[in-house]
Amino acid sequence: MALDFIITLALAIGILAIAAGLTARSRRARPAVAGLGLAMIPVGLYLTGLTTLIINGVRSIIDWLMRTPWTDAISWGIGLLVGGIVLLVIAGFLPREAKPRPVHPDARATAPAKQASTAPGQRPVAPPAKPGPAPATAKSKAAADPEDAEIEELLRKRGIM
Repeated sequence: MALDFIITLALAIGILAIAAGLTARSRRARPAVAGLGLAMIPVGLYLTGLTTLIINGVRSIIDWLMRTPWTDAISWGIGLLVGGIVLLVIAGFLPREAKPRPVHPDARATAPAKQASTAPGQRPVAPPAKPGPAPATAKSKAAADPEDAEIEELLRKRGIM
């Protein structure tokens, strides 16, 4: 048998075995479908002749390594190649968008006052009132559940309400 056929068979069977194990463990169809798709790739590569091309490429790289003397330039090149690959993998795990910083309620209230400038002879303009719900009356506070009142107090302490 040819080497490319043996490699294709081993890859396909290995992928299917892993997919069967993951499917049995999770009891979902997703690992089975993904495993079947992954197992079809080496078979497709074999049938198109690309497995032979890949094997020849690997052999060529091995031959190149065998006949090339190891120098400092090659060491630097391989180090930069590996470093670039590591950075690409790290970049894949970083968030795509920067999260906006939460603005503290006190900062919002003082920001317009800081921006307002007074010219000579003019009175300072008061910042606009912060829109929000009207303050609750004593009647509605008395009717509130004690647990709700405690939660509201905690939220006010933290500056959420």
